[in-house]
Amino acid sequence: MIRILFLSFLSLHCYAQSQLPIPTNFQHSYLNSVRDLSGKPGINYWQNSADYSIKVNFSPDTREIAGYVKIQYYNNSPDTLSKIVFKLFPNLYQSESIRAKRIPKEDLGNGVSIAHINLNGVIVEPEMISILGTNMTVKGTRILPQDEVTIDIKYSYTLNQGSFIRTGQVDPGAFVIAYFFPRITVYDDIDGWNEYPYMGFEEFYNDYGDFHVEITVPDNYQVWCTGDLTNITDVYTDKYEQRIQNASSQDGVIDIITKEDLIKNDICKRNGKNTWKFDAINVQDVAFATSNHYIWKSTSIVVDSVQNRRVRINAVYNPEHTQYDSVVGYARSTVSIISYTYPKIPFPYPHITIFEGLDAMEYPMMVNNLPFKDPLQIVQFTAHEVFHTLFPFYVGTNETKYSFMDEGLATMTEFTLPQLIAPDVPMYYDLDDVNLSAGSDYDNPIITLTPQLNRNSRYSNKDLKPALGFYYVKEMLGDDKFSETIKYFINHWKGKHPSPYDLFNCINTQSGTNLNWFWNDWFFNKISPDLAIGGVTKKGQNYTIEIRKMGAGMVPIHLNIIYEDETQQSLTHDISCWSQGNDVYMMKLRSKVAIKQIILGDNYDADIDASNNIWMLMNR
Repeated sequence: MIRILFLSFLSLHCYAQSQLPIPTNFQHSYLNSVRDLSGKPGINYWQNSADYSIKVNFSPDTREIAGYVKIQYYNNSPDTLSKIVFKLFPNLYQSESIRAKRIPKEDLGNGVSIAHINLNGVIVEPEMISILGTNMTVKGTRILPQDEVTIDIKYSYTLNQGSFIRTGQVDPGAFVIAYFFPRITVYDDIDGWNEYPYMGFEEFYNDYGDFHVEITVPDNYQVWCTGDLTNITDVYTDKYEQRIQNASSQDGVIDIITKEDLIKNDICKRNGKNTWKFDAINVQDVAFATSNHYIWKSTSIVVDSVQNRRVRINAVYNPEHTQYDSVVGYARSTVSIISYTYPKIPFPYPHITIFEGLDAMEYPMMVNNLPFKDPLQIVQFTAHEVFHTLFPFYVGTNETKYSFMDEGLATMTEFTLPQLIAPDVPMYYDLDDVNLSAGSDYDNPIITLTPQLNRNSRYSNKDLKPALGFYYVKEMLGDDKFSETIKYFINHWKGKHPSPYDLFNCINTQSGTNLNWFWNDWFFNKISPDLAIGGVTKKGQNYTIEIRKMGAGMVPIHLNIIYEDETQQSLTHDISCWSQGNDVYMMKLRSKVAIKQIILGDNYDADIDASNNIWMLMNR
């Protein structure tokens, strides 16, 4: 039997050279060389920053958080700032706040109580402070370009108990505490102040800075937090300090806290209360978790063989949830893949902790994951949340406006990493969120700002469709070349604030391929992907298979050819087959054995109508 595949490759040029539509609020950034059409930061790129010194007392019994924060804010912009905008994220639970999520009445209250605000040592009068939902504005300031100010704030609030939204009580002895301090929001070259209210769905956009955090809790509670624990000898007894050091220096898994240790209750120094001190350098945020009854497994891995730098990976969870036992290994594998396989960036932080909570959410050096029961979900969500370390933390994408950047790249790992992490776990991905919503009246282009997404198509447009788009580009460029484009993007934008245009342009530049034809098609249009087998013709031993693009949205072609002798063959063409704006593509092959059946599409090909994806011999 002789089968020779003939594919006519189309040029990646022609209508491929179209430009991306740049909104008016971006244009001045390009004109002023703040950003560059190559995708790299411009020669005049700037961003503001703030350093935080935070001291909080947390009472597990009352759930009260009482704190003090000192902020050193640096205005690196060319603008004089006449106000300072803060985020009070716990005000999602303020009774008068506007929310996009339902919260039980018993969790609503007064929100954040501000005792005082000092600006450069001078008390800010109440009439100069305006609080509306999660935004707090201090008016009447004047911060000149290249100037800095010092802000001191004393505050308190009660942590939510029964409506866990990325933060709150997990059970009476376990808490994930995030967004727990007043912070200055981003002032950037695109929008000025980020004044989007936090209403429960949209995520976050923060500036980089150095954080010193002191957390005081009862002495039977341990704390895991963003940053390095700087006073380990003050809080842990010698035995557990040694276990932590062992886990930090070897590949094997160490049981730092076991069920038996919890019974002995000899883990922490007995001082009534302990103050845990953490330092984090050049990060966007700080979150911590605390518990009096969770066990702790830990391991570490060398992520940079040149510098021999290790990263410690922690899994902290309820001992009754034994399905969590595998999480530390899955997280370790993900850190290894990031460092050595894709995108080959040494994991940038000294540790990461996966803490069992009531959500699937990422924070710098911290992950809050549910105790999933499905083995595939455990693998996928561990990989997804750990990968968020790169986006939006190491690279400071704007989750509030463009969540498809970080969520799309993280969701793509759910397609690609589980096979590497746990090859024994059966893999399948459900595309129904795209196939059932794409093209509907409530659907949107991916580029739509996240706060404007309709709830029915929200996941599809901020997670799954962008993940598929990046996956199709990866298939076209090849694994290594795609990895290099993401690495290129990371290296130019680590510690900075890229836009979607910077991401697209970086991929174009590094790959040497103008992909605007695809970015415009998949990310800027309302799509309804639908490929169909238009027909099959045979002349002698030569077959021509007509593939029609029935709907908007470019999808690669994957054909499974089944012959009359029951042998099978796969034929593929990546998305470049549609790069000239054509709606028909001919696949050619030669075979002595007649074709019995052709099936179009694979597990990652979006298609709103599968009824036109099969051709049978009887149809000739």
